[in-house]
Amino acid sequence: MNRRYGFTLIEILVVIAIIALLLAILLPALGRVREQTKRVVCSAQLRQQTLAMVCYTENYDGKVMGVGGPSKPYWFHLIAPFLGDKKYEKDPQAAFEGVMQVIICPSVTERADGESLQRGTAIRSWAFWWGGHGESYAEGSYTINSWLQPTGYYQVETSNPEHGRYYQSFSDARPDVPLFGDGMWVDAWPRSTDPPPSNSFDGDNGSVASMHRFCIARHKRAINLSYVDTHIAVVELEDLWQQYWHRGYEPRYDVVVPD
Repeated sequence: MNRRYGFTLIEILVVIAIIALLLAILLPALGRVREQTKRVVCSAQLRQQTLAMVCYTENYDGKVMGVGGPSKPYWFHLIAPFLGDKKYEKDPQAAFEGVMQVIICPSVTERADGESLQRGTAIRSWAFWWGGHGESYAEGSYTINSWLQPTGYYQVETSNPEHGRYYQSFSDARPDVPLFGDGMWVDAWPRSTDPPPSNSFDGDNGSVASMHRFCIARHKRAINLSYVDTHIAVVELEDLWQQYWHRGYEPRYDVVVPD
């Protein structure tokens, strides 16, 4: 009786076809798991930043720091000690593996090239070195809601109608006011009248519409937002216009954001 050893060509092809089919089924699922993991890490980082800001306000009369201006530290410099790294304010790049990692979403895969002021995108960090403060530039991928910053370089006169939109102290803000979120620049003053961006990859990088700075497709068609009460939420891009960004904000429900 003859015995057959090994596999025939047909059997090998069948095995290869089965493996290819399994990979085709599993790879998209693995990609979704990977993206979900990045979103969860991003949420955790935003919560760290938010708690650090709460600690900061408790040490500074309940106020969020203002926009510092040229040659002065900004929010990411000033909350760094509350994240456990005092050297960050003077030399952010020295803390790249430390605190700076908390300020960069894991879905951001490209780094800014170190220009003085460089906007980010859905996948690239921003760079900030306004006036050359410190020994190196800061990088990040999160944006602060500047309606919580009532003082500083861009302080609005009391005669300006927009002055009443600012929260004069952190404790004055309602719990569902956004504090930090995924973004392409360091700060923003979102208004309900801001139109949607023409694309959601870079949020219309050169636009003056502040909502565009948050409106980026970093987590598919959504971003993570943290709030004054320290909770974190995944917010669809169209729903950004429904958040209560400032005093007297009137939500909009008719916005459509293009891909």
